[in-house]
Amino acid sequence: MALRDILVHVDASDAGQRRLRLAADLAHRHAARLTALFVREYSIEQQHRLRAAELGLASGQRTDALTRDIVGELDGNADLLRALLSRLQQNLAIDVAWRSVDGMASKVVPQQSRYADLTVIGHNPFDNAALPDDYSFAETMLFTTGRPLVIVPAQELAAAVPDTLGRSIAIAWNGSRASARALSDALPLVQLAASTTVFVAEPSRLAHPDRVDPASILDHVGRHTAHVEYRPLQASNGALGDLLQDAALEVGADLLVCGAHGRPRLWEKMLGRVTHDLLTRIRMPLLVSC
Repeated sequence: MALRDILVHVDASDAGQRRLRLAADLAHRHAARLTALFVREYSIEQQHRLRAAELGLASGQRTDALTRDIVGELDGNADLLRALLSRLQQNLAIDVAWRSVDGMASKVVPQQSRYADLTVIGHNPFDNAALPDDYSFAETMLFTTGRPLVIVPAQELAAAVPDTLGRSIAIAWNGSRASARALSDALPLVQLAASTTVFVAEPSRLAHPDRVDPASILDHVGRHTAHVEYRPLQASNGALGDLLQDAALEVGADLLVCGAHGRPRLWEKMLGRVTHDLLTRIRMPLLVSC
């Protein structure tokens, strides 16, 4: 299936603007429509300001003025992002749409994502401490969306990867249902990528080594692209998430494809070890399916 409809969740931060540029690069190469989704939700900092005013027994007039200020900040953020989207549309000659929705991002973005082929979101594991729940936005998306996700790290966490998305792809393969699902979702990107590298960990690192057949997976991916190679991963004492990202970055990949190993009914606590490693140590964009 061709990639024709991409959704990107945006905000006015540097990371949010970078996500928009990366998604535009992807939309340009796939001749896909790009929809920028801006959720008009008070940030944690804005919520704290309002709460501080209320606890300080500020007058209703003062609270109303503060609310207007925050709404004005949201309007300014929306204007900044729409202007960037317009410039990307002109520079790349892509079909774009702007969508602004009131509500909670954790509710709005999964719902909107079900009407897109692929959704691009951001993730900073160090932000989780400020969240009201014990799970991140990316984890919420992972098990509630039902669509493939591209998760982009915050700029301060990103390694030296180019400002492109899906031009050079790394695939983490272990023969499981989750990795097969992720690969299937990534095939439209693989078909147009300049290079694709399939990484398979040594059998000693796998729960089901009998399912891993490098020749078979290379043959399958080779039906979709002529630019594919296989590389084994050597076992180490470090986290497998780091091992995968190190190997992907070494070959110049700008996207790592991996399956999310978890149990949807208990997803708050049951994320698989590798998925957890990747999300907590994220240094490059990940295409993840569950």
